[in-house]
Amino acid sequence: MKDIINPNVEIPDEQVAMAFFRSVRWVNGVYCPKCKSYNVNNRGNQGRTRRYVCKDCGSNFNDFSGTIFHKSKIPLNVMLYILFNLDEKTTTQLSEELGYSRQCISRISKLFRDKLLSNPEFFDIEE
Repeated sequence: MKDIINPNVEIPDEQVAMAFFRSVRWVNGVYCPKCKSYNVNNRGNQGRTRRYVCKDCGSNFNDFSGTIFHKSKIPLNVMLYILFNLDEKTTTQLSEELGYSRQCISRISKLFRDKLLSNPEFFDIEE
């Protein structure tokens, strides 16, 4: 994991971030992203994620499968820090605080804005 450049930046602990993510992702219980079945087995942990197998379709998946975090190498706690500070800080400020390139922060910010913040499924935007 990369060291954060600015020691005054308060980034949540990775375990706390994963617990928060799981509570949001699996709010109604763990289900298969492929067939939507709740008939799944926990196959243990692999790194920071839990692995599962669907008893109905046989699909293997983890906490991040089917999400925007699926192939990210940036720790979840850093990603959540970026998400929670999108409106308060510039890309340059986040880049300087976190020690990642402006391009990396910009890509993540765009991903959050495109997939989450502008998604009508999450926000009821009245015109």
